[in-house]
Amino acid sequence: MPITGCFYSILYVMKLLMQAIQPRRSAWLSFVLCISTVALCAVAVAPRAEQGVESHQRFIELDSELQGIKEEILAINRDMRALEEMSLYPQGQQVVVLVSIAAGSGLSAARITLNIDGQIVGRHDYTEQESDALLNGGVHRLYSGGVSEGEHRVEVSLSGHRTRKKPFTQRNSTTIHKAPGRKYLELHLGPGERKSEPALTIRDWQQ
Repeated sequence: MPITGCFYSILYVMKLLMQAIQPRRSAWLSFVLCISTVALCAVAVAPRAEQGVESHQRFIELDSELQGIKEEILAINRDMRALEEMSLYPQGQQVVVLVSIAAGSGLSAARITLNIDGQIVGRHDYTEQESDALLNGGVHRLYSGGVSEGEHRVEVSLSGHRTRKKPFTQRNSTTIHKAPGRKYLELHLGPGERKSEPALTIRDWQQ
């Protein structure tokens, strides 16, 4: 692995660190960023004086160390997002809305709009790649937010294409009961009673 490759890896690690600490920076993570930068640069420069097999072995070890650091940074980023959600939404008031498409249905999503209690809280325009991912079993997290306990009106509109590129628009609405704990909603697009027409169903469960 050439020395330039090491520095490119270091730059990638630094980019992950910056993403992990934004938009809400913490002092300790900023400190980790500074120390990691100095340490990685020092380790990367050292092998210039080494020759032959020892130098090659050192590069391999450095690459392995960098991969480990990348994994740790990604784990920190996930933990920070979870902590951020906990701080934004009081315990027991969170609602998570997921979007899925029946595998093998040949349906594709183009745009989805989510309303809760008459307010638009989620909207997304799907790329072809994103729609294909949903069709192959992927799940899209459309919305995550705080909702008080009690009854809430949910309205969904989803447009897309059937086989042979025929456009469609499906709408559905329901009233959900928010109890203490985390509430999940799944907006599922699949074949309807008439196979020529898709159906949009709303499923919910409590955690």
